[in-house]
Amino acid sequence: MKTTIIIAFLFVSIMLFISFSCSKESSLERFIAKGTLKDDAGNCMAETVHGNFYNGIVLTDSNYIEVKVNVQKAGSYVIHSSTANGFMFADSGTFNSTGFTIIKLKPAGIPLTHSLTNFNVIFDTSICTFSVDVKDSALLHQTNDTLPVNNWQFTEVVTGIIHKGSLDTNYIYNLGLQKMLVLSTKQAKQQSDSTMLINIILPNGIIEKGTYSTDDAPNGMVFKTFDEACLNCAGGGLIPLSTGATVIFIITDYNSSTKIIRGTFSGTTLDKNEKIAPISNGQFSALVQ
Repeated sequence: MKTTIIIAFLFVSIMLFISFSCSKESSLERFIAKGTLKDDAGNCMAETVHGNFYNGIVLTDSNYIEVKVNVQKAGSYVIHSSTANGFMFADSGTFNSTGFTIIKLKPAGIPLTHSLTNFNVIFDTSICTFSVDVKDSALLHQTNDTLPVNNWQFTEVVTGIIHKGSLDTNYIYNLGLQKMLVLSTKQAKQQSDSTMLINIILPNGIIEKGTYSTDDAPNGMVFKTFDEACLNCAGGGLIPLSTGATVIFIITDYNSSTKIIRGTFSGTTLDKNEKIAPISNGQFSALVQ
């Protein structure tokens, strides 16, 4: 008899739990928006790309996608693109009414290579596509103001401060079976000194034009002063990928006769407070010994 009562009690409890779970799920479902990115004929409505996109350059508020949405049921929404070439777009919020509306999808990530990049964009059960033309960031630095050999510089995006200095020790280091390009200032020895270090692994053992990321260890960048552990750092096997710090180096030119290398860099670094600090307009030029 006891066993029967216990089984009956468990059965009722399970049914109540299932009922509560379904009720909770249904309750949440009521607040989720429904709609489509397509018109009545089933064709994708136009997406508009705004801003200029360059490989290795941090995306800003001027880089966004406008999508037209037919809201069929008000509620909370998430509209997002796929991730391609190192970046994507997304937005979330609440639709308070039904009908057609325009949503601005914000960027995340950094374009890795200059190429026509294709994306899927998803809302509810509808999927459409759009493309972003990522231009070559080397074009941004084709000016008459060529950075002198054995120099570097970059700009802190938030503060606008331009950091610059000389590169005194530049060589190719044998790291086991790999070869690594090292560009470095002198070591900081007093409070007024700063140190800049760039490490780039050379996949084929020689300096070649191309794009290199600090996401690929031990590629890295360290900018520090004498008494600060790190002002702007990324990669190098020291800064975890989970921090979101990624700097893209682009070797734009290398003359094997003169052994002079030129390149650009930008992205996101970790500052002394372990906060993300974007940098832009980075350049380096060095005689590799």
